[in-house]
Amino acid sequence: MNAIIKSVGIYLPELAVNNDELAKSRGLDTSDEWIKSRSGIAERRILQDDNILTADLGYFAAKSAIEKAGILPGEIDGIIAGTMSPDKQFPALACYIQAKLGCGKAFAFDITAACGFIPPALNTAALMIRSGQAKNILVIGAEICSRILDWSDRGSCVLFGDGSGAILLSASEDSNRGFVGSALASDGNLTDILYMNTLGAKDSFLRMEGTAVYKLAVTELAGITRKALENAGLSIGDIDLFVPHQANIRIIQSVGKSLGLSDDKVVVNVDRYGNTSSASIPIALHEAEQQGRLKPGMLIAMPAIGGGMNWGCVLFRW
Repeated sequence: MNAIIKSVGIYLPELAVNNDELAKSRGLDTSDEWIKSRSGIAERRILQDDNILTADLGYFAAKSAIEKAGILPGEIDGIIAGTMSPDKQFPALACYIQAKLGCGKAFAFDITAACGFIPPALNTAALMIRSGQAKNILVIGAEICSRILDWSDRGSCVLFGDGSGAILLSASEDSNRGFVGSALASDGNLTDILYMNTLGAKDSFLRMEGTAVYKLAVTELAGITRKALENAGLSIGDIDLFVPHQANIRIIQSVGKSLGLSDDKVVVNVDRYGNTSSASIPIALHEAEQQGRLKPGMLIAMPAIGGGMNWGCVLFRW
């Protein structure tokens, strides 16, 4: 048995806020040109309803994925969630989503990797399915980044957006689809370049050293993609679609160029959604599917990097 991507569901807040609107509403000393030139971001989604929680966003995306797959909530065996904007320090976000979905028999836990969530989460879920521990596992990234940003820090607050995405992995005997391999890495000596203090602390906003994160991302995302391909006995030329974490257009372009990938093989939507952290790859994957860019048997590479620092790349055949 292998683990295939059965379906992808997302949820995006309705309000799209462009750079000029963001600067005006938040009193920021910045401009559309300044933001675009450094990140490629033109707008992002911002949640307006204070009564909606991160668990709600995760639930909305997961519900969509379940409905698209044509299965019942009771058939979900496990939920792995990730967020850097949790509603509470604990219990795990996954537990709240499990209750909302009514997946009573599903195990539920979180992986704390911020923007780097998807590779280790998909890797873990796929190996659990391969081992026979589960048949259907939801991997859910959900973020309300707007609630953890320091709106006086123009270098970081303009980069993030709100949203959620859920990838449903299911057991399958189809040898032409599913999990191919991965590579994961971490460097705990770099914890101070991207972090957020405990909820309720005096300074509990997201903090990032943009230049340090940028330099690390450009180098390591290309390297970890090569490592994942090497582990699977594949090469760069085997990649059909590159779906990276959507942090910054300059990072995506630099990594794509380093790998020698043509623009038509690289999925980019950071211009419209900003960095949605743990949700960015599911949102990008969903959009690629809606655009007809995913065909059966295509090899997809999904690299990401986030707080830890953690980075990785996971490979799937669609």
